[in-house]
Amino acid sequence: MRGLIIFDLDGTLYRGDAPYWHYAGAIARRLPAGQREEYLRQVRDHLEGRRRVAANDNWEAMVRLAAPYHADAALFQEAFLETRAFMLDADRCPLEVPQGLQAFLRAARGAVDLVLATNSPSAACFPLLDRLALRDAFDAVFPSANKPDGLAAVASARWHGPPDPRRTLSVGDHYPNDIAPAVARGWTTAYITPYGDDPGPSSVRGMTLEDVLPFLWDWVDSIAKEDDHGNS
Repeated sequence: MRGLIIFDLDGTLYRGDAPYWHYAGAIARRLPAGQREEYLRQVRDHLEGRRRVAANDNWEAMVRLAAPYHADAALFQEAFLETRAFMLDADRCPLEVPQGLQAFLRAARGAVDLVLATNSPSAACFPLLDRLALRDAFDAVFPSANKPDGLAAVASARWHGPPDPRRTLSVGDHYPNDIAPAVARGWTTAYITPYGDDPGPSSVRGMTLEDVLPFLWDWVDSIAKEDDHGNS
């Protein structure tokens, strides 16, 4: 195998705030009536940029904002599953696939191994990929990947042994899950941070996937040139 790119799903292969608004609403309906308005006010302040809560992504932010109201894990899971079903309805939940992503995946496939690794279960992952027209864009899909620990296991499975760190690249928007474990192993990393956060090192950082796509193109091209030079 020439090289491996591992993509995250949520917040990486699509964008849009509709899922977060729905998730927050589903959480609010499960809170005591007197707490709902204040919780949703804080959600609005976060999503509209007036007062952001510290979190690795907006899913986590919705949970952290609800924590003071003593919401339990079962509540969040119920709201999350409801939101996953909502996300499959294109009429109700607008989502945007980053411009240039599909062209990159078509061009890079065959040059390197393209893999998707997500902590979402199969029942949520595959229908969403169908909706985004991305299900067939990858050489392998790993749902329930158990990141961050599972990221190394995904890479080892594709390399059939220890990954080549110079030829392994992780792309994602959740720093502890997608970037930190890759940095620790000496891999290349592309961190997508919509709010411009800088929690730690990465090979490249951008506010959108479009910002890091030129780096991904160059990375694939450099591997191809290196292989061509070695075979000349």
